[in-house]
Amino acid sequence: MNVVYPAKKCVSIWVGTFADEEQMNDCMDKLIEPSLELSASMSAISEACLETGVMPLRQLLEGFSGWRTFIDSASQAGVNLGIETVNAALVCYYLHCDAPADFWSGIKFLGSFEGQDVS
Repeated sequence: MNVVYPAKKCVSIWVGTFADEEQMNDCMDKLIEPSLELSASMSAISEACLETGVMPLRQLLEGFSGWRTFIDSASQAGVNLGIETVNAALVCYYLHCDAPADFWSGIKFLGSFEGQDVS
């Protein structure tokens, strides 16, 4: 796995389906964050959401900061991976990660995409 931070105009996105917030936080805090070994905390460079029910991937990503700049690429990546519906997403800004979709158990890595800089 190759990680670049900070990476201008780049977002990295993970999606999945979780039973509750605790399960999602465990995945982010115990799997994703430690493996990235970032100089910044995840909470400082990311946005996350967890919905009570599953919904189309594209619909879930709408509303994240800068979503219009990466929505088409991220949605197509989901289609390519066979991901139709999810209830959770993690979007990390200024982060480029090169890893397989199933590198982390319990959550799928859609990939890194060009996105607008978010201040």
